[in-house]
Amino acid sequence: MSSKIRNCVRDLENKRNPEKRIQEYVEEYMQIQNSYAEIQFMMEYYMFYEVVSEEMNPYIHQAEDIIGTLHGIVEAYYEKNPSKEQIKGMEQELLSLRQSILDKMDVLAAYIDCFIVYEYILNRIQYRFDDMETMPEDGVFAQSLVEFIFSGEDSAVVSDYIRTAMGQLPVRIARSRYFEWIRNSISCYIDSDRESLDNFLYMFRTNATMYRNEHMEEYFTEFVQVIEELASLDYENIDCSTYRIYEEKLLANSSKLNDLSDLYMQLGQLVNEMYCICASAGYAEGGKQSDAARIVIRGINALFLSKDSDVWSLNGGKPAGTEDEKLDWLESQLEYVEGKLEGIYTSVNTAGAVLDEITVSWEGLIESLGLREDFDTLEKLFILSSGGTFADLEKHGQGETVTGRMAEETADALILECKEFFKGKSRMLRRAVMANTMGIMPIVFQSPEEVSQYVMDSLQQCDDEAEKYAAKQILIDLMQ
Repeated sequence: MSSKIRNCVRDLENKRNPEKRIQEYVEEYMQIQNSYAEIQFMMEYYMFYEVVSEEMNPYIHQAEDIIGTLHGIVEAYYEKNPSKEQIKGMEQELLSLRQSILDKMDVLAAYIDCFIVYEYILNRIQYRFDDMETMPEDGVFAQSLVEFIFSGEDSAVVSDYIRTAMGQLPVRIARSRYFEWIRNSISCYIDSDRESLDNFLYMFRTNATMYRNEHMEEYFTEFVQVIEELASLDYENIDCSTYRIYEEKLLANSSKLNDLSDLYMQLGQLVNEMYCICASAGYAEGGKQSDAARIVIRGINALFLSKDSDVWSLNGGKPAGTEDEKLDWLESQLEYVEGKLEGIYTSVNTAGAVLDEITVSWEGLIESLGLREDFDTLEKLFILSSGGTFADLEKHGQGETVTGRMAEETADALILECKEFFKGKSRMLRRAVMANTMGIMPIVFQSPEEVSQYVMDSLQQCDDEAEKYAAKQILIDLMQ
């Protein structure tokens, strides 16, 4: 861990020499963020070259515009000695790229949830056509499942097991009880930040296949026809040949969705890291960036763009050689950064843990020192290093508190939305949606006996042996 960061944090907590320490805090935090992002980007960029050159993802061509723009920014930053103004322009271009990736991932996530629901349905009818082996009878199975659920080491694990089980057991509850659970789930967010509730509503709508946005008519429309076909099937009376056709279609489309998601996830990480490099570039010269990291980044960029670069002259005066020889040399540079990332990450976490407190406690001093923009940047960098690839950079730390009335009105609106959505839907689709959403609800049972009763009722009230067998099979795999 950086001793300078540790000293800054300690002195600011004790209000010692705040003017000097705040400036040192910004400088040091920016430097370690720059070093951290550069090493992360080096590793991700190297791996991405392998993905592209070895054709590991068949859908690279669908993101050529984003990939090309990213390569251009990397080249401009590392090869053309850009001015501060030009680097600021790169930051904005990277944020625009990030939003484009986020929009596409939003659509992919919605389609993935649609296929999860139809996979649930097809799985529940699979054993109408496939052979069933002997399964434990309902009472024995229920006892084993409940024992497994409460074997969790703490309440959080137990709650997770309960939600997982409810997402797989046959759904045999009245819609009124389901709607009551929706209301109770939303009430759990009273006195929480509104953003937490909004996140739950987003997850609920995607899991229920109710989520729509304007980009769904623009991106990945090839999945629409398959989803419409799956929605129109008569699952109660489906024959074996039709089942086999759509089982294969679902597998093929799910595989494509997973490949596309992997691609845009990797691009999102690369764009985030390059943004962090640019955003902290003003402080980079005093930092401890790894020359090896820059060599690898420049070399991979040159290979991507099929351009000459003087980076190859750093190879001890040896000829640049073939692509394989260049890659071998770049790989040898990775040894020089091995083990550095963990220490830098500790410093990033130490500095980030007190960022909000410093921002609030020393707001006036930050303004007088002209560091407001730097602290805004540090907040974004902290979110990107700790909040996930697609964390919201704008809403972080903001939002109103959920009141009882707000929760009640939100629950009323969501229940009405569900009722409208269920109209005209088949029983199997309704049950699949209910199962897929119950798996994310913070449902609270009052006792282990209530959980046991729910499990038994779910099994005993299910007279569809194929559905029951499929549910037991999945849960047995979970318990093993």
